[in-house]
Amino acid sequence: MPRSNTIERTDVSPWKPLQNPSFRLGASALSGVLLFSSFPRLDWNLLVWIACVPLLAALLCEPRLGRAFLLGYLTGAIFLAGSCYWFVGVMERYGRLSLPLAVGVLVLFVIVFAAFFGLLGLAEAWVAGCSVTLAVMLAPFLWVSLELARTYLITGFPWNLLGYAVQSTGLQQMASVTAVYGLSFLAAATSALLAWALLNCWKGRTAVVLGLWVILVISANWLLIPPRLPPGASVAYLVQPNVSLDEAIQEQWVPWRNPAPLEGLVAMTVASLEREKRASARPPLVIWSESPAPFYFDRDPIFRGAVERMARQTRSYVVVGTVNFADRDLARPANSAVVLDPDGHVVLSYDKIHLVPFGEYVPWWAFPGLVGKITHEPGNFVPGSSYRVAQMPHGAMGVFICYEAIFPQLVRRLTPDGPGVLVNISNDAWFGDSSAAFQHLQMARLRAVENHRYLLRATNDGITTVIDPCGRVVARLPRRQAAVLAARFDYVAGRTFYNARGDVFAWLCVAAAAAILALRAAVGRRAKENQRARGKNRK
Repeated sequence: MPRSNTIERTDVSPWKPLQNPSFRLGASALSGVLLFSSFPRLDWNLLVWIACVPLLAALLCEPRLGRAFLLGYLTGAIFLAGSCYWFVGVMERYGRLSLPLAVGVLVLFVIVFAAFFGLLGLAEAWVAGCSVTLAVMLAPFLWVSLELARTYLITGFPWNLLGYAVQSTGLQQMASVTAVYGLSFLAAATSALLAWALLNCWKGRTAVVLGLWVILVISANWLLIPPRLPPGASVAYLVQPNVSLDEAIQEQWVPWRNPAPLEGLVAMTVASLEREKRASARPPLVIWSESPAPFYFDRDPIFRGAVERMARQTRSYVVVGTVNFADRDLARPANSAVVLDPDGHVVLSYDKIHLVPFGEYVPWWAFPGLVGKITHEPGNFVPGSSYRVAQMPHGAMGVFICYEAIFPQLVRRLTPDGPGVLVNISNDAWFGDSSAAFQHLQMARLRAVENHRYLLRATNDGITTVIDPCGRVVARLPRRQAAVLAARFDYVAGRTFYNARGDVFAWLCVAAAAAILALRAAVGRRAKENQRARGKNRK
């Protein structure tokens, strides 16, 4: 009789190499490599359709539940370390940690979040012990369920969810209904069917089902390709200041000590508006990036006066990033965005709601006395709680800051109900020359699709872009240049299913995964009862 943590396969004859535990271990490692290779900067995004095949094939053949957990965990650890290797450079340079401690932060992150992949391995192997076909059905539902868990649990870190690597323009339009989770479902389902076909030697119904699935996916991509949109009626000026984060340079940008750099930034902005002079009956929109320098709108009259005069001089709506404080002792900073009207009056002050762990605060479980955050403000930042938008004559504007771009449910709540536009200000200079800035842009693009709004994305040193409601980049600036991007956009009305209903698809996947797991448990109990009954009959 098998041990309690060992399961037997009765409905599949494993491909011979997969009968070797070492081969299964190598297969899970290969999936980890394929997964992070699907994302920037390698960006071999076609690999997303096969990236999970080695792992799932190994899990469908793995008889030991403990080892199945380790197979999934190994895949997750390699994928997360390969995707987020830039943690080390950021924490070492800006968090002022020694190299061993910076590596320790990455290791701690991997240890925590790889557990989601370990749970995938455990559940897949357990269900496959009853029915490999049932485990294949479970895979995409369970994958989405665990991505949803990564979004909401343990501070939330839905970085590089599988669906972001699906770069087919037609398929991406599904995100208006399912968010990124629907694209993850497609990629995981394709890998699961490929693994199933591999184990069945590409014969019988598996080949037919796989063929039909491939035809369905290709047809859907072709049918859903959106038409090109005409130029918008409004004009935005996205300012990329390219301010270094080195402390010596930052000191030179302190307005009350040396106003010259701030004045230069204002002059560059004004000159761009005067040079372009695009015909539009609507007031232009000027967007500065997330605060790249010591800019304190509420406490620095020099900075505040400069941007108020700029708004009045250009007759523009102006968005600027700043640091505000929730107390008089300056111990509770807030990462904020301020919107001014053409008269220089504040029409919106938005405080960042979802803060960056290790960037703006240190989680309670991450040794806060030993590990510091990378921002220079004293004390942990405090999160905002208001989901207000800025009202303008021709529509409304929802603003979100940096890291918030990776949270679909947050941006959904910041999207105007009527005609509107989304604005994302960011300071990706923290990432240096790593892949993180490119990954960040890839994730931000789907927020435009999910809510069917233009997304105007102004960053400190790149990648500054204008993204249309179908997720296409229609204008961008080169990185590491101080420049202004002038581009047309529209205030778009209407609500997508996702914008109106939220994570319905993802929660349905959770329900489906729970139902399959419950079915597996019921079948297992019945099998044990039958086994006991047969034992009594023999006696």
